[in-house]
Amino acid sequence: MDDILIYRRKRGSSGQWKCREKSLMKVEFEQGRFVVFEKLAKQLGCTNNDAVMFGFSSKDKCAYIFKEEPEVDSYYLRQAGPERTYYRFTSKDLGNQFFQFFQSEAKVAYFEANGTNEKGWTRLIPENYKK
Repeated sequence: MDDILIYRRKRGSSGQWKCREKSLMKVEFEQGRFVVFEKLAKQLGCTNNDAVMFGFSSKDKCAYIFKEEPEVDSYYLRQAGPERTYYRFTSKDLGNQFFQFFQSEAKVAYFEANGTNEKGWTRLIPENYKK
């Protein structure tokens, strides 16, 4: 029995529990799919069908997300399903803006909430970003 190697499953860095530990948003650039996980949604005070908007700051090298009153050009968070604790929406234009602004080479990126600005907008920076 000493010659048997037991190999256990390892949890990847983007495993299913990652989204429960941090305030994150996932962006799938090619499809333009955005996933706002539960912690970030609570931080924003958002629930199903709430409107959000984004801003980008070249000076601060970050994006901002904020809840707003519904407008024609708002992005609407839709709950993924009755038992799901995350929200999503799709926008290829916004996905391209994130891709170009952050000069990403990945197909998928996670953005972590990192404080707020003077307007109360939540700052988003690429996960593991060192400033």
